[in-house]
Amino acid sequence: MTPRTLSSVKCDVTSCAHNVNGRECSADSISVCCTCSCPDCPDETLCKTFKAREN
Repeated sequence: MTPRTLSSVKCDVTSCAHNVNGRECSADSISVCCTCSCPDCPDETLCKTFKAREN
């Protein structure tokens, strides 16, 4: 059975348990935070929903 995905969320982090087909997210919801002092810094964001894929 194919997991339900968040169609508007694109993700290429294949080491995440929520990653489907190397490009989609199957999490129920996502939480993203900024890791820098400037909120306009897109390269310094962090997906707090990340969960390491089990081998």
